[in-house]
Amino acid sequence: MRNIHRQIGPGEFIYFESYSNREKMGYLFSLEKIKDKNVTYKLSADRAVWDSVGNKWLLENYFERQIGANKEIFRQGMRLDTVFSFTHAEFATRDNVIETMSPTELDKYIEEQKLKGTGKIVWAELKKHQRISYPFSAFILTIIGVAIANRKIRGGIGLQLVAGILLSFSYIMFMQISTTFATNSDLPAFIAVWIPNIIFMIIAVWILRFAQK
Repeated sequence: MRNIHRQIGPGEFIYFESYSNREKMGYLFSLEKIKDKNVTYKLSADRAVWDSVGNKWLLENYFERQIGANKEIFRQGMRLDTVFSFTHAEFATRDNVIETMSPTELDKYIEEQKLKGTGKIVWAELKKHQRISYPFSAFILTIIGVAIANRKIRGGIGLQLVAGILLSFSYIMFMQISTTFATNSDLPAFIAVWIPNIIFMIIAVWILRFAQK
């Protein structure tokens, strides 16, 4: 993971230029505390390593700065063992865990990720809306399949089967494209998930009316 920005508490923000789940290690780490739009504390380090045994972080080549009303305090060193309000587990959360969450748990998870400012917000929102849109898409594809089957066209059943398969693949491809737009741009997850359904619902209605003629 790269360029991780998170809010870990009121007025507290962390940043990693990169983080490796496998190594449990982050590079170019910084923590800032902000009050009344002013930075009151900053801690930075070349590396932050998670200690699974001690449940703490090891900072390497660190620099600490405390900013008071009348003076500033500086401290630096090669190693600092410290405890933060976040752990390695928060970075190691796997996407498949989202699949097992209940609707209430998923809503709570999304709100927590928004507070932290993580990159998992869009992915979680996509999963939330897909729980409703996917069953609806099955209904749409069923209508398209029935409409194509009821329409007698040249080429017989073989051509009808090919047409149905092409439309199904087109839907899947369209869904993947819209999902990619949501994860890599500002396209809202709700729109990304439902646009394919809306378009293919229009196609389904058109084919159904065409088949009845």
